[in-house]
Amino acid sequence: RCRRPGRRRVRQGCASGCRNRQGGYSLLEVMIALAILALAVALSIPSMAALHERQQVHEAFAALNAWMLDRRTGARLAGAPVDFPAEPLSGLTGMPRGWQAELVQPWTLHPSGACSEGRIRIASPRGRIWERPVSPPACRAEFEVAER
Repeated sequence: RCRRPGRRRVRQGCASGCRNRQGGYSLLEVMIALAILALAVALSIPSMAALHERQQVHEAFAALNAWMLDRRTGARLAGAPVDFPAEPLSGLTGMPRGWQAELVQPWTLHPSGACSEGRIRIASPRGRIWERPVSPPACRAEFEVAER
């Protein structure tokens, strides 16, 4: 009840605004907050997917560079040049699932550890393709080159 001294009693509560009100949020306030949250999530999903794909590209190039280092060691131990034809590469350790790599140009490793210039292509499961040169004498595919 809302009574104030010296005032008449009003039938439907106090006209002065001293109603009993329970704390909490209205349904409209909750719906607006959920809509803002859903919008923020919807805007962040594409950037998170791009970040995930970029991480997988780094993993794929790291797997390729590890494969090339292993082949360089093999050429040094063999004491003779080793030729690699332009073909898809399979069974690369560390390659993300569903990703494919291939040598675009034939590639030669020399016993000194140097290599001829070549090109490597990596394809994601979503169909995006990255093609990079293999730079002599280090025999590494660099990811920092602009994407194609």
